[in-house]
Amino acid sequence: MLDWLIVIVLAVVFTLVLGVGQAAYWGYVARQEAKQAEILRRLGGGPNVDGDYETLFKDREADATATSLGDLGRRMNLALMAADSGLGVSGLVLRMGMASAVGMVGGFILIGLPGAMVGIGLGYLPYFWLGLQGAARASKLVEQLPDSLELMSRSLQAGLALNDAFRLVAEEMPMPVSGEFGRVFEEVRFGRDYREAFHKMLDRNPGVFDLRLMVSSVLLQRETGGNLIEILENISETIRSRFVFQAKVRAMTSEARFSALVLGSLPLGVMFILSWLNPRYLTPLWTDPLGNLVLAGCATAYILGVFIMRDLSNVEV
Repeated sequence: MLDWLIVIVLAVVFTLVLGVGQAAYWGYVARQEAKQAEILRRLGGGPNVDGDYETLFKDREADATATSLGDLGRRMNLALMAADSGLGVSGLVLRMGMASAVGMVGGFILIGLPGAMVGIGLGYLPYFWLGLQGAARASKLVEQLPDSLELMSRSLQAGLALNDAFRLVAEEMPMPVSGEFGRVFEEVRFGRDYREAFHKMLDRNPGVFDLRLMVSSVLLQRETGGNLIEILENISETIRSRFVFQAKVRAMTSEARFSALVLGSLPLGVMFILSWLNPRYLTPLWTDPLGNLVLAGCATAYILGVFIMRDLSNVEV
């Protein structure tokens, strides 16, 4: 029985190492391809959207898996759009199921049935990682938006039309703002109305309030009139001022965030020290069924505490 257990553990470890290696390799390849695509785009040698008219107007639609999941599938689809991921909801569900299976098997091998129940929660990691990607993309988009608006206002001052200002941002600014503004430019050039193109852009970036503010201002100006150059400059200045205020808030909450870091690392540090000083002291947690339940409960409470402390130290601006 022990030999079979060793074989299973080695197989799981080999699978994990192979998966991590593959993920690292393909992540490196994806970054290199993204750099090359960005260079081609800046040089004007990127793919021509004129020959891809159908895919330009083809928006991400919920697949059969998303439809069957109802509201959960809709939220998954929104998370995929926010992260600009090429996956569908079915692919995300498949990855979550694989991660949950690996966590369940690994937890059962390590600490038995309680570990398997806790390991099922590993299936949340792909969705959590997707949320981090979406938040990082939205943050980068907001950071690039003031420069983009200033570039648009200067191009309008030079006599260019609004759609040409979008084209200039698509050519001169980095991703992701260049991709979003470039798509609006191409959609309007192919005949789509500004309002519809803007709403599609907001659907692809549901969590970016500054982008919604810009879209509302531009649409209102087109209907009622006004100085669009001044409007864009004021929005850019407002976004920059909020960046300064966010930096001040982050400095003022640094003590609370550091306290959360210390409190979060304290249980792990104490466990490590006890295991080092007296290795048999914590043995019942791994060998006794009651100890397994206590360990699972402590791990659950610890994870909940980390999330609560993180939310308390995170101030919305």
